[in-house]
Amino acid sequence: MSNSRKRSRRGKRSVLPAVIFGIIVVLIIGTAAFIYNRHSFTYDQMDLDSYFGLTSGKEAALVVDDAVLETKGLVKNNQVYVDYDTVENYLNPGFFWESGSGKLLLTLPDGTKTWTPDDGSNAVLKDGDTVYISADCIGENSDIDLEVYQDPWRVVARTKWTNLTAETVTKDDVIRFRGGPKSDVLTSVKEGDVVVLTGNADEWCQVSTSDGFIGYILKSELKTAPEGTIKHTTDSRFIFDHKFADQKINLAWQYCSENDDGTGSFTELTKDAEGLNTISPTWFSFSDDKGKLTSYANAEYVNMAHNAGLEVWGCLQDVGGSKADIGTILMDGDSRSLVITQLIQAAEDTGMDGINVDIETVTAENTPQYLQFLRELSVAAHAKDLIVSVDNYVPVYTAYLNRAEQAKTVDYLVIMGYDEHTAGSDEAGSVASLSFVKQGIEDTLAEVSADQVINAIPFYTRGWTTVSGEAPSSEALGMDEADEWVKSLGIQTRWDSESGQNTGSVTVGDETYSIWLEDEKSIEEKMKLIRKAGLAGVAEWRLGYERSDVWKIISSYLKDSE
Repeated sequence: MSNSRKRSRRGKRSVLPAVIFGIIVVLIIGTAAFIYNRHSFTYDQMDLDSYFGLTSGKEAALVVDDAVLETKGLVKNNQVYVDYDTVENYLNPGFFWESGSGKLLLTLPDGTKTWTPDDGSNAVLKDGDTVYISADCIGENSDIDLEVYQDPWRVVARTKWTNLTAETVTKDDVIRFRGGPKSDVLTSVKEGDVVVLTGNADEWCQVSTSDGFIGYILKSELKTAPEGTIKHTTDSRFIFDHKFADQKINLAWQYCSENDDGTGSFTELTKDAEGLNTISPTWFSFSDDKGKLTSYANAEYVNMAHNAGLEVWGCLQDVGGSKADIGTILMDGDSRSLVITQLIQAAEDTGMDGINVDIETVTAENTPQYLQFLRELSVAAHAKDLIVSVDNYVPVYTAYLNRAEQAKTVDYLVIMGYDEHTAGSDEAGSVASLSFVKQGIEDTLAEVSADQVINAIPFYTRGWTTVSGEAPSSEALGMDEADEWVKSLGIQTRWDSESGQNTGSVTVGDETYSIWLEDEKSIEEKMKLIRKAGLAGVAEWRLGYERSDVWKIISSYLKDSE
């Protein structure tokens, strides 16, 4: 082989490594470029109208407690307005639109403010059938933090300050629509800004900014803010006075009627009631749709009660045969005022110590006017040094009653911890099983502090008769009556730990008789719940149904909890 051919082969072999090296370099550069492009940060600005769901310059976003609401505000004359329903549900249920008079009301400790669409204040306007309240009016008259921003228009409000995780931004950066370096930018933040942590992932965190943006920032650019960084101090203008007893409440209702205003039976009904300190005679009821009351209140009864060491809370009821429409009464300002005036006058005439409101036909639809009535009543009653208490069925039946709003103005909320099964029930069952009472207490305490809550227990039960294929019938029985009913039918009772009651049944022919007894043992089990929950006291429906032995049990548990 010649030397020239050997040199040619060597030349070819020397070129190959260079080509391979070049390919590797290109691949490295390409991979690096891909990785860089994938992980490098872009800063394209997101369209904020699109982000907030705004379709025109007449709309404003509503951001409440770190969430963007679907409902939009109305922009008019360079002001933002929020519809009444949204204000009621999210911002301040204290505002009340009185449709009959065309007035917006807000009752505060020092009185009631009033606005109308044509009063020149621009606080309220109507657009068709929709009532709007200006964001400025809401912010100035509510115990919340609220700011209005432009570009785009938005209202940012905070109504809750507990269970928040505050984070401090550690360097100037941006908040992105999604978690990732390529996601569009919503807004910028500066070192030292405080945001609320609303979601946590491995690398990116979802946060809420003080000006209403909810988006993402790198976790590495946040640090936990000191506890209490986000806080709120309630303005004294919004704090209603409360009047509380200096002891645990032990209240019993006394049924009164046209034939007995309570004075004739008072001594007999209370003589064995050891530990009883408050009595509520059912003196007041509605006699028409204008707010006129039927009253059995009298000073002699109050004097008898005071001499026996009892306070008197006159009870206003809407049950017991009244045909008055409670929705009509409560919607009208003059009717509400008339009711309150009569109650306050009765208190002054008789010397009674408080008012117990037992309006049981309130629906979700007329709850706003019911709450307004309670506000107006509380202000008037407290001015006369009267205690106001309100009876509510358990929340599972009446979640719409907004107990938290009631508690702002009234002194005590009474859970009617009974009527689990009633005369109209489709099946026989307990009037107040232990689990039913426990759930009622727990649900109420989710809205109201224990020192404002009284749990009412039944001194009665129901004797049930069931015929196969038919709805059961029942009769209300006091404790001794129930024992006689059981004995007469030959029912063998046993203790049921689940219901916390002695229960039993017997079948005679095609009829089955059943009962869940209220007695000393069942009352004690309920008192254990009341003591454990630290409630303000107990109430009993009603005097005359009980055995005297239960009073010592009730009293002992109240003393142990003081």
